[in-house]
Amino acid sequence: MTIQNSVILPQNDSVLLVRTSILHLVDFDHIAALFVNQVLYWQGIVHREFYKTDQEFAAELHISVHKFRRIKQRTLKKLDFISTVLKQTPARTHYQADIDLLNAALSKLELEENANKKGQKKKNFSQKTTANMSQSAQTSLGKSAQASLSKSAHTITETKTEITQKTTTEKKSVVVDLEIFPDKEQPAAKKQLSKLSSHEQLAVLAVMHCSIQTKQIKNKIGYLQAVVKSVLDGTFTPADPSKKVLTAEEKIQRKKAEEIAEAQREKLALFNYHKQQAAYRKAQEQTDETIKTEPLSEFPLHGLLKTLRAA
Repeated sequence: MTIQNSVILPQNDSVLLVRTSILHLVDFDHIAALFVNQVLYWQGIVHREFYKTDQEFAAELHISVHKFRRIKQRTLKKLDFISTVLKQTPARTHYQADIDLLNAALSKLELEENANKKGQKKKNFSQKTTANMSQSAQTSLGKSAQASLSKSAHTITETKTEITQKTTTEKKSVVVDLEIFPDKEQPAAKKQLSKLSSHEQLAVLAVMHCSIQTKQIKNKIGYLQAVVKSVLDGTFTPADPSKKVLTAEEKIQRKKAEEIAEAQREKLALFNYHKQQAAYRKAQEQTDETIKTEPLSEFPLHGLLKTLRAA
């Protein structure tokens, strides 16, 4: 007997994804995570900001409009990488996600998870080792063995201290100016940059300067961690000095100029259309007036018929 394992799904069946990383960012609110995922999905489809009404979003998430608005307001206060603005008439909410800030937040989350895992693993190993050593010492070692064990432990501690000091002295010095970071964040920034060479530090600071000029970065340390990680992973792209970096104000001005130019083009096209329509109506009226006022004998067809009859 063969068991049918395939599921027959309805046509046009939609899929809603919940990613664990997004759940961490919204305190494990599943509907909020679905909302964030849909914002990233639609921006990935159109490759720019997009607009969607609250009713449409609520229908996608299968919740009421009132519940969606509460979740949207609460979620957007937590996340700085999703921005909204009202445009058009009637007003529509336009969404846009800053992928750089999102990557920085996810990188920071990954670093915290790895640190927690390592700390828990070391704690468990230390507790287990201490328990085994204590039990073994109590059952099988005499006083002389215990003294030897204590001496060995002291030697191990000294060796570990020497290795730690050697590792600390081998860290690379920071050669760049950290004035773009607040005073309380400079130690953390220095710790991140000490993982890189002097040339890599200069390249990373150049990227940081460009990013700060073009967008408002709230979590500079998280963004720096993401950039440093990309350098260590080999995926770092240096800033292009020949390419002019536009400030946020310049971007707004350029966008306004494009909108004005587009409105002028639409206005000119509409004017030409009405002009053509008026010319067509005028020509039609002149033709109708000519037919009403002029005798039929002046028309070539009537003259031709008259000639044929005479013949």
